[in-house]
Amino acid sequence: MELSERDNMRSLMKMVMVAVLVCGCVFGHTEAGEKLSGKKLIVGTMANCLGLPVRQAQVAGYFDEVGLDVEILIFATGAPINEAMSAQKLDMAVSGMATVHALATGRFTYIGDGMITIGGETIYARPDSIYAKTEGPRPNLYGNAEIVKGARILGPLATAAQFNAIKYVEALGLTADDFDMVGMDYAGAQQAFITGEGDLVASSPPYSNQLDSLGYFPVSDLYRSLGITLVDANYCQNYVLEERRADLVAFLECYYRASEDLNNDPEMRRRVGREWYSEEGRTVTDKEMDDEIRQKSYNTLDTLLTPGHEFGDCMVSIGQFFTEQGMIRERSLPNVQKSMDPSLIQELKAKWGKQ
Repeated sequence: MELSERDNMRSLMKMVMVAVLVCGCVFGHTEAGEKLSGKKLIVGTMANCLGLPVRQAQVAGYFDEVGLDVEILIFATGAPINEAMSAQKLDMAVSGMATVHALATGRFTYIGDGMITIGGETIYARPDSIYAKTEGPRPNLYGNAEIVKGARILGPLATAAQFNAIKYVEALGLTADDFDMVGMDYAGAQQAFITGEGDLVASSPPYSNQLDSLGYFPVSDLYRSLGITLVDANYCQNYVLEERRADLVAFLECYYRASEDLNNDPEMRRRVGREWYSEEGRTVTDKEMDDEIRQKSYNTLDTLLTPGHEFGDCMVSIGQFFTEQGMIRERSLPNVQKSMDPSLIQELKAKWGKQ
Protein backbone atom coordinates (compact mmCIF):
# COMPACT_ATOMS: atom_id res chain seq x y z
CA MET A 1 0.00 0.00 0.00
CA GLU A 2 1.41 3.40 -0.92
CA LEU A 3 1.85 6.13 1.71
CA SER A 4 -1.00 8.25 0.33
CA GLU A 5 -3.34 5.26 0.54
CA ARG A 6 -2.34 4.62 4.17
CA ASP A 7 -3.00 8.27 4.99
CA ASN A 8 -6.38 8.12 3.31
CA MET A 9 -7.28 4.93 5.21
CA ARG A 10 -6.21 6.46 8.54
CA SER A 11 -8.29 9.58 7.85
CA LEU A 12 -11.28 7.44 6.97
CA MET A 13 -10.89 5.37 10.15
CA LYS A 14 -10.69 8.56 12.25
CA MET A 15 -13.86 9.84 10.65
CA VAL A 16 -15.64 6.57 11.38
CA MET A 17 -14.48 6.57 15.01
CA VAL A 18 -15.63 10.16 15.50
CA ALA A 19 -19.02 9.33 13.98
CA VAL A 20 -19.40 6.33 16.28
CA LEU A 21 -18.51 8.42 19.33
CA VAL A 22 -20.89 11.18 18.34
CA CYS A 23 -23.74 8.77 17.73
CA GLY A 24 -23.06 7.10 21.04
CA CYS A 25 -23.16 10.40 22.90
CA VAL A 26 -26.25 11.67 21.19
CA PHE A 27 -28.31 8.56 20.76
CA GLY A 28 -27.21 6.07 23.40
CA HIS A 29 -25.53 7.73 26.34
CA THR A 30 -26.09 10.26 29.05
CA GLU A 31 -23.67 13.15 29.48
CA ALA A 32 -21.84 11.17 32.17
CA GLY A 33 -21.31 8.33 29.67
CA GLU A 34 -23.86 5.88 31.07
CA LYS A 35 -25.29 3.86 28.24
CA LEU A 36 -29.05 3.80 27.80
CA SER A 37 -30.58 0.35 28.01
CA GLY A 38 -32.05 0.41 24.52
CA LYS A 39 -35.29 -0.93 25.96
CA LYS A 40 -38.66 0.75 25.56
CA LEU A 41 -39.63 2.91 28.55
CA ILE A 42 -43.36 2.45 29.18
CA VAL A 43 -44.86 5.54 30.85
CA GLY A 44 -48.37 5.84 32.24
CA THR A 45 -50.09 9.20 32.51
CA MET A 46 -53.36 11.03 31.77
CA ALA A 47 -54.35 12.90 28.61
CA ASN A 48 -54.75 16.21 30.37
CA CYS A 49 -52.56 19.02 31.64
CA LEU A 50 -50.83 16.66 34.06
CA GLY A 51 -49.44 14.52 31.24
CA LEU A 52 -48.87 17.35 28.77
CA PRO A 53 -45.08 17.63 29.35
CA VAL A 54 -44.76 13.98 28.32
CA ARG A 55 -46.72 14.67 25.14
CA GLN A 56 -44.70 17.83 24.42
CA ALA A 57 -41.43 15.93 24.88
CA GLN A 58 -42.70 13.41 22.36
CA VAL A 59 -43.90 15.83 19.67
CA ALA A 60 -40.87 18.11 20.09
CA GLY A 61 -38.59 15.15 19.42
CA TYR A 62 -36.79 15.34 22.76
CA PHE A 63 -37.01 11.59 23.38
CA ASP A 64 -35.57 10.95 19.93
CA GLU A 65 -32.74 13.41 20.57
CA VAL A 66 -31.52 11.48 23.60
CA GLY A 67 -32.16 8.08 22.02
CA LEU A 68 -34.97 7.07 24.37
CA ASP A 69 -37.78 4.84 23.08
CA VAL A 70 -40.89 5.93 25.04
CA GLU A 71 -44.37 4.42 24.88
CA ILE A 72 -47.12 6.49 26.51
CA LEU A 73 -50.15 4.70 27.95
CA ILE A 74 -53.21 6.77 28.87
CA PHE A 75 -55.40 6.28 31.95
CA ALA A 76 -58.48 8.08 33.23
CA THR A 77 -57.24 8.69 36.79
CA GLY A 78 -54.35 7.90 39.10
CA ALA A 79 -55.92 4.81 40.67
CA PRO A 80 -55.69 2.64 37.51
CA ILE A 81 -52.15 3.96 37.00
CA ASN A 82 -51.29 2.60 40.44
CA GLU A 83 -52.85 -0.73 39.48
CA ALA A 84 -50.82 -0.91 36.28
CA MET A 85 -47.65 -0.02 38.18
CA SER A 86 -48.43 -2.71 40.76
CA ALA A 87 -48.89 -5.25 37.96
CA GLN A 88 -45.54 -4.14 36.48
CA LYS A 89 -47.19 -3.12 33.22
CA LEU A 90 -45.53 0.31 33.46
CA ASP A 91 -41.90 1.27 34.04
CA MET A 92 -42.81 4.68 35.45
CA ALA A 93 -45.67 7.14 35.64
CA VAL A 94 -46.47 10.83 35.64
CA SER A 95 -49.45 11.01 37.95
CA GLY A 96 -51.25 12.91 40.69
CA MET A 97 -52.14 12.52 44.34
CA ALA A 98 -53.06 8.84 43.99
CA THR A 99 -49.31 8.27 43.69
CA VAL A 100 -48.97 8.44 47.47
CA HIS A 101 -50.80 5.12 47.86
CA ALA A 102 -48.30 3.46 45.52
CA LEU A 103 -45.33 5.00 47.34
CA ALA A 104 -46.67 3.71 50.65
CA THR A 105 -46.11 0.13 49.44
CA GLY A 106 -42.35 0.61 49.31
CA ARG A 107 -42.16 -0.77 45.75
CA PHE A 108 -41.74 2.55 43.96
CA THR A 109 -39.47 5.61 43.94
CA TYR A 110 -40.42 9.27 43.60
CA ILE A 111 -37.92 10.80 41.16
CA GLY A 112 -39.28 14.21 40.16
CA ASP A 113 -41.72 16.99 41.08
CA GLY A 114 -44.29 17.61 38.37
CA MET A 115 -47.23 19.89 37.61
CA ILE A 116 -48.16 22.65 40.08
CA THR A 117 -51.86 23.29 40.76
CA ILE A 118 -53.02 26.69 41.94
CA GLY A 119 -56.65 26.40 40.86
CA GLY A 120 -59.33 24.18 39.40
CA GLU A 121 -59.47 21.55 42.17
CA THR A 122 -63.01 22.59 43.00
CA ILE A 123 -66.16 21.26 44.67
CA TYR A 124 -69.42 22.25 42.98
CA ALA A 125 -73.04 22.48 44.03
CA ARG A 126 -76.14 23.09 41.97
CA PRO A 127 -76.76 26.85 41.91
CA ASP A 128 -80.24 26.57 43.43
CA SER A 129 -79.12 24.27 46.28
CA ILE A 130 -78.77 25.15 49.94
CA TYR A 131 -75.03 24.49 49.68
CA ALA A 132 -74.62 27.34 47.21
CA LYS A 133 -76.81 29.71 49.20
CA THR A 134 -75.07 29.32 52.57
CA GLU A 135 -71.90 31.33 53.15
CA GLY A 136 -69.13 29.51 54.99
CA PRO A 137 -66.68 30.54 57.69
CA ARG A 138 -64.11 32.05 55.31
CA PRO A 139 -63.97 33.78 51.89
CA ASN A 140 -64.79 31.64 48.85
CA LEU A 141 -66.14 28.87 51.09
CA TYR A 142 -69.82 27.92 51.20
CA GLY A 143 -71.88 25.61 53.40
CA ASN A 144 -71.74 24.80 57.08
CA ALA A 145 -71.46 21.71 59.26
CA GLU A 146 -75.20 21.30 59.64
CA ILE A 147 -76.11 21.20 55.96
CA VAL A 148 -72.97 19.42 54.66
CA LYS A 149 -73.07 16.60 57.20
CA GLY A 150 -74.27 13.47 55.41
CA ALA A 151 -73.76 14.94 51.94
CA ARG A 152 -72.96 12.64 49.01
CA ILE A 153 -69.89 13.97 47.17
CA LEU A 154 -69.08 12.43 43.79
CA GLY A 155 -65.51 11.94 42.57
CA PRO A 156 -62.63 9.48 42.17
CA LEU A 157 -61.35 7.81 45.34
CA ALA A 158 -57.74 8.03 46.55
CA THR A 159 -57.06 11.12 44.42
CA ALA A 160 -56.91 14.90 44.79
CA ALA A 161 -60.72 14.88 44.59
CA GLN A 162 -61.09 12.88 47.79
CA PHE A 163 -58.38 14.93 49.48
CA ASN A 164 -60.23 18.08 48.43
CA ALA A 165 -63.55 16.76 49.76
CA ILE A 166 -62.05 15.88 53.14
CA LYS A 167 -60.29 19.25 53.47
CA TYR A 168 -63.56 20.98 52.57
CA VAL A 169 -65.61 19.29 55.29
CA GLU A 170 -62.78 19.77 57.79
CA ALA A 171 -62.88 23.52 57.10
CA LEU A 172 -66.54 23.36 58.15
CA GLY A 173 -65.74 21.52 61.38
CA LEU A 174 -66.57 18.01 60.16
CA THR A 175 -64.51 14.87 59.56
CA ALA A 176 -64.21 12.30 56.79
CA ASP A 177 -66.79 10.17 58.62
CA ASP A 178 -69.41 12.91 58.22
CA PHE A 179 -69.97 12.61 54.47
CA ASP A 180 -70.26 9.92 51.82
CA MET A 181 -67.63 9.91 49.05
CA VAL A 182 -69.19 8.18 46.03
CA GLY A 183 -66.35 6.83 43.91
CA MET A 184 -66.35 7.33 40.13
CA ASP A 185 -63.90 8.85 37.66
CA TYR A 186 -64.00 12.58 36.87
CA ALA A 187 -65.97 12.25 33.65
CA GLY A 188 -68.45 9.85 35.18
CA ALA A 189 -68.86 12.00 38.28
CA GLN A 190 -69.56 15.07 36.18
CA GLN A 191 -72.16 13.30 34.06
CA ALA A 192 -73.81 11.76 37.10
CA PHE A 193 -73.96 15.11 38.87
CA ILE A 194 -75.45 16.84 35.83
CA THR A 195 -78.17 14.18 35.64
CA GLY A 196 -79.10 14.72 39.29
CA GLU A 197 -76.99 12.29 41.30
CA GLY A 198 -75.18 13.34 44.47
CA ASP A 199 -75.26 16.58 46.41
CA LEU A 200 -71.81 17.87 45.45
CA VAL A 201 -69.07 16.90 43.01
CA ALA A 202 -65.28 17.15 43.52
CA SER A 203 -63.78 18.04 40.16
CA SER A 204 -60.51 18.85 38.43
CA PRO A 205 -59.58 20.48 35.09
CA PRO A 206 -60.84 20.21 32.44
CA TYR A 207 -64.05 19.03 34.06
CA SER A 208 -64.11 21.79 36.66
CA ASN A 209 -63.77 24.37 33.90
CA GLN A 210 -66.69 22.76 32.08
CA LEU A 211 -68.80 22.85 35.24
CA ASP A 212 -67.95 26.56 35.56
CA SER A 213 -69.15 27.15 32.01
CA LEU A 214 -72.37 25.24 32.69
CA GLY A 215 -73.18 27.50 35.63
CA TYR A 216 -72.57 25.17 38.57
CA PHE A 217 -71.59 26.90 41.80
CA PRO A 218 -68.11 26.48 43.37
CA VAL A 219 -68.55 25.97 47.11
CA SER A 220 -64.82 25.39 47.69
CA ASP A 221 -61.56 25.53 45.78
CA LEU A 222 -58.47 23.83 47.17
CA TYR A 223 -56.28 26.86 46.49
CA ARG A 224 -58.61 29.90 46.61
CA SER A 225 -60.67 28.70 49.58
CA LEU A 226 -58.20 26.57 51.52
CA GLY A 227 -54.79 27.89 50.43
CA ILE A 228 -53.45 24.47 49.39
CA THR A 229 -51.11 23.98 46.41
CA LEU A 230 -50.67 20.52 44.89
CA VAL A 231 -47.56 19.17 43.13
CA ASP A 232 -47.84 16.03 41.03
CA ALA A 233 -45.32 13.24 40.65
CA ASN A 234 -42.87 11.39 38.46
CA TYR A 235 -42.36 7.95 39.99
CA CYS A 236 -40.91 4.64 38.88
CA GLN A 237 -40.53 0.98 39.71
CA ASN A 238 -37.69 0.37 42.17
CA TYR A 239 -36.19 -2.28 39.90
CA VAL A 240 -36.27 0.08 36.91
CA LEU A 241 -34.29 2.63 38.92
CA GLU A 242 -31.73 -0.04 39.79
CA GLU A 243 -31.43 -1.49 36.30
CA ARG A 244 -32.13 1.49 33.99
CA ARG A 245 -31.13 4.61 35.86
CA ALA A 246 -29.74 6.30 32.75
CA ASP A 247 -33.08 5.85 30.98
CA LEU A 248 -34.88 7.65 33.82
CA VAL A 249 -32.38 10.52 33.89
CA ALA A 250 -32.84 10.91 30.13
CA PHE A 251 -36.62 10.90 30.56
CA LEU A 252 -36.49 13.60 33.24
CA GLU A 253 -34.22 15.73 31.04
CA CYS A 254 -36.84 15.60 28.28
CA TYR A 255 -39.71 16.11 30.73
CA TYR A 256 -38.25 19.28 32.24
CA ARG A 257 -37.28 20.68 28.84
CA ALA A 258 -40.88 20.17 27.75
CA SER A 259 -42.18 21.70 30.99
CA GLU A 260 -40.13 24.81 30.33
CA ASP A 261 -41.57 25.00 26.81
CA LEU A 262 -45.12 24.85 28.17
CA ASN A 263 -44.47 27.51 30.81
CA ASN A 264 -42.81 29.89 28.36
CA ASP A 265 -45.05 29.59 25.29
CA PRO A 266 -48.82 29.70 26.01
CA GLU A 267 -49.74 29.64 22.32
CA MET A 268 -47.73 26.50 21.71
CA ARG A 269 -49.23 24.98 24.86
CA ARG A 270 -52.74 25.67 23.55
CA ARG A 271 -51.95 24.06 20.22
CA VAL A 272 -50.21 20.96 21.60
CA GLY A 273 -52.83 20.51 24.31
CA ARG A 274 -55.84 20.85 22.06
CA GLU A 275 -54.38 18.54 19.42
CA TRP A 276 -53.63 15.85 21.99
CA TYR A 277 -56.94 16.15 23.79
CA SER A 278 -58.75 15.92 20.45
CA GLU A 279 -56.83 12.75 19.58
CA GLU A 280 -57.98 11.30 22.89
CA GLY A 281 -61.61 12.14 22.11
CA ARG A 282 -62.03 15.32 24.14
CA THR A 283 -62.87 18.75 22.76
CA VAL A 284 -61.82 21.81 24.76
CA THR A 285 -62.84 25.43 24.24
CA ASP A 286 -60.56 28.46 24.17
CA LYS A 287 -61.79 29.40 27.64
CA GLU A 288 -61.05 25.96 29.03
CA MET A 289 -57.50 26.13 27.67
CA ASP A 290 -57.06 29.63 29.09
CA ASP A 291 -58.31 28.42 32.48
CA GLU A 292 -55.95 25.47 32.38
CA ILE A 293 -52.96 27.70 31.64
CA ARG A 294 -53.96 30.03 34.47
CA GLN A 295 -54.46 27.23 36.98
CA LYS A 296 -51.63 24.87 36.13
CA SER A 297 -47.90 25.44 35.71
CA TYR A 298 -44.93 23.09 35.69
CA ASN A 299 -41.81 22.55 37.72
CA THR A 300 -38.56 22.96 35.81
CA LEU A 301 -34.97 22.54 36.93
CA ASP A 302 -34.98 26.27 37.72
CA THR A 303 -38.01 26.04 40.01
CA LEU A 304 -36.48 23.01 41.72
CA LEU A 305 -33.50 25.25 42.51
CA THR A 306 -35.67 27.91 44.18
CA PRO A 307 -34.49 28.56 47.75
CA GLY A 308 -36.72 26.73 50.17
CA HIS A 309 -38.01 24.23 47.62
CA GLU A 310 -38.52 20.88 49.34
CA PHE A 311 -38.32 17.94 46.95
CA GLY A 312 -41.43 15.77 47.20
CA ASP A 313 -42.83 17.79 50.10
CA CYS A 314 -46.40 17.80 48.80
CA MET A 315 -46.51 14.03 48.43
CA VAL A 316 -45.06 13.51 51.91
CA SER A 317 -47.68 15.88 53.37
CA ILE A 318 -50.47 14.09 51.50
CA GLY A 319 -49.17 10.78 52.83
CA GLN A 320 -49.30 12.10 56.39
CA PHE A 321 -52.83 13.38 55.84
CA PHE A 322 -54.14 10.12 54.39
CA THR A 323 -52.53 8.22 57.26
CA GLU A 324 -54.35 10.42 59.75
CA GLN A 325 -57.56 9.63 57.85
CA GLY A 326 -56.92 5.89 58.08
CA MET A 327 -56.48 5.58 54.32
CA ILE A 328 -52.81 4.60 54.61
CA ARG A 329 -51.59 2.27 57.33
CA GLU A 330 -49.38 3.97 59.88
CA ARG A 331 -46.65 1.38 59.44
CA SER A 332 -46.62 2.14 55.69
CA LEU A 333 -46.15 5.90 56.03
CA PRO A 334 -42.33 5.76 56.38
CA ASN A 335 -42.21 4.20 52.91
CA VAL A 336 -43.46 7.47 51.43
CA GLN A 337 -40.55 9.44 52.89
CA LYS A 338 -38.05 6.71 51.99
CA SER A 339 -39.27 6.72 48.38
CA MET A 340 -37.97 10.26 47.80
CA ASP A 341 -34.85 10.18 45.62
CA PRO A 342 -33.65 13.59 44.37
CA SER A 343 -30.34 12.17 43.08
CA LEU A 344 -31.53 11.97 39.47
CA ILE A 345 -32.42 15.67 39.60
CA GLN A 346 -28.95 16.35 41.01
CA GLU A 347 -27.44 14.55 38.03
CA LEU A 348 -29.43 16.77 35.67
CA LYS A 349 -28.41 19.91 37.55
CA ALA A 350 -24.76 18.93 37.18
CA LYS A 351 -25.17 18.15 33.51
CA TRP A 352 -26.87 21.48 32.80
CA GLY A 353 -24.38 23.41 34.93
CA LYS A 354 -27.02 24.50 37.46
CA GLN A 355 -26.35 24.90 41.18
